[in-house]
Amino acid sequence: MKKIRTALIIVILLTIVILIVLKLFVWGFGTQLDKPESLSYDPVGNRFLISNTGSGSIIAMDENGNYKPFMPKAFDAPKGLFLKDNMLYVTEAKQVRVVDVAAAAIIDTHAIEGALALNDIAVDEHGKLYLTDAQANCVFIYNPVDKTQQKVISPLFDSPNGIVYDRPRWQMFVVNFSERSPILSLDVRDNKVSIFMDSVYSLLDGIAIDDLGRIYISSWAEEMIIEIPQEQNRFLAKATGYVSPADLYYHQPSNELIIPLMKKNKIERISLD
Repeated sequence: MKKIRTALIIVILLTIVILIVLKLFVWGFGTQLDKPESLSYDPVGNRFLISNTGSGSIIAMDENGNYKPFMPKAFDAPKGLFLKDNMLYVTEAKQVRVVDVAAAAIIDTHAIEGALALNDIAVDEHGKLYLTDAQANCVFIYNPVDKTQQKVISPLFDSPNGIVYDRPRWQMFVVNFSERSPILSLDVRDNKVSIFMDSVYSLLDGIAIDDLGRIYISSWAEEMIIEIPQEQNRFLAKATGYVSPADLYYHQPSNELIIPLMKKNKIERISLD
């Protein structure tokens, strides 16, 4: 009986140790950057949510840059993020996941017919989702209310990547992950695509607009962040030496650009004047 009791105690202790190790592993795994692609801000939790394409997770970062788990290994390879009304829209290759942020749980999935490699996401004031697809070479428009979709194609699309909504001018700005990509305009009223501004920059990934209407784009080829000032008559090198800058996020409360560096597994922040 004494031997059985001793063996039982050993088993219990080993089980506790294993559970502690597993918890520590999951905690650490859930707080590491692994090919970060996109960010969104959760004002209720006062935190940034970051998609990890490498680990299939989303992690949280507070205002001081400290990381915490949010949804470890919940996705295949999450890319674009957009938070609206406590619902986080997450793009994967051929679908959009809807996450209840408060519960940290996937509550819906929208399959996008014809999608090959969904990337960035923007939302208009009607709640329609605009999704870039670099492989399908188009922008999908999906209405989550009636579950209808449209496919916008244009000869100007050449691996479309970053997208952001320019509400005052009723347009989505789109940039291509290609050579000498222009900044494209997709008119949300008629879905026409045109060149908003030519550029000499290549492999553009992210695009953002600040409160003053200045536009920012990220270039993998030039390893820099470029600013288009309010006059929109030139390009300015805002910051250089940024390897693999992915989606850009403009954080209005701190007037910052926040940039995931995918290959470096880092998040950079640029204060705007």
